[in-house]
Amino acid sequence: MKLPFLLSFVLLFSGSVLAQTKKLATASSSPDAKAVEAAVVRLFDAMRASDSTLARSVLAPNARLYSVASGKDGQVLPRETPMNKFVEMIGQKHPQVLDERIWGVKVNIDGDLATLWCDYAFYIGDTFSHCGADAFQLYRSPQGWKIFSITDTRRKEGCDLKAAQAAKTKP
Repeated sequence: MKLPFLLSFVLLFSGSVLAQTKKLATASSSPDAKAVEAAVVRLFDAMRASDSTLARSVLAPNARLYSVASGKDGQVLPRETPMNKFVEMIGQKHPQVLDERIWGVKVNIDGDLATLWCDYAFYIGDTFSHCGADAFQLYRSPQGWKIFSITDTRRKEGCDLKAAQAAKTKP
């Protein structure tokens, strides 16, 4: 009696997992997924161009920016950077280009909510600074997809610099 119940449960659960996997694969190639990725890429284009207006065009008015990393005391906590300071930093002219290169992009969408997850490496000019993962949350606005939350991890070790080099944006 227990074996048929267990088999039924396993078959039901595995079917659900396969359906979700198919949904995720379809979402990554849809026009909406491409538009979500384009919004994130525009934010990084804005960083490279020192263009705060372009950055604001893809950010929700109440967008938040968090980093999850170890502090000087070794404790891991999410730390918020005020978005207005981040956008102000983007708009400043820098002696070298701020270049965030992304790869391994995965997009999930449910109606008007989207999440984009990717690996990244950050460069100042041609000098590697750090790497990690980015997690963006976006919503569909009348003007297109808007980023309302950015969370990243930051580290200097265990970085895939070959993938970062392959992802380098062509001028």
